[in-house]
Amino acid sequence: MTKRVRRTAVLLLVLLVVAGGCGGGGNVLPPVPSITDARDATGTDPCALVSAEQLAAAGVGGAGTAVAAEEGPRCRWSGAGASLDVTLYTDGGGLATLAENSEPTTTRVRLAGYPALETFTGRGEFCQYDVGVSASQVVMAARDAASPDSCEVLQRVLPGVLENLPAPGEPGPGR
Repeated sequence: MTKRVRRTAVLLLVLLVVAGGCGGGGNVLPPVPSITDARDATGTDPCALVSAEQLAAAGVGGAGTAVAAEEGPRCRWSGAGASLDVTLYTDGGGLATLAENSEPTTTRVRLAGYPALETFTGRGEFCQYDVGVSASQVVMAARDAASPDSCEVLQRVLPGVLENLPAPGEPGPGR
């Protein structure tokens, strides 16, 4: 784990503790919207989802490295001062579970027509999107780089990654 990622994790933990201590009652979150153009990430290799052009746009390149992750299969790319992780969360409760357990700084957004959770640091050096691609599956993408703004980069890269996922029942990349 890099110093920047560790420092970010500690900062997020402190913010979570402070926000938890200041909150009165629990916030009631609206339900996660339904997904109309479902995709199936089961059995897909996350390293096969990102094209060379998308990697270049994210400031990374080369072959991705498979990384063990609790959430599911993960691929990591690194470049000059930047990293990109794509994780396929297919064995859990989907975006609804992640939303229930999200940090207070996480916001709900739509990305490429899909419901998503956005978590980022104030200066934009770290950003993560958890994108619901079916009722029980999520594509998680995180970028860590000093510049340009990581959320802006992921907003440009992720639509193509999501398009690379097959519809249910269709063969997909890396299967």
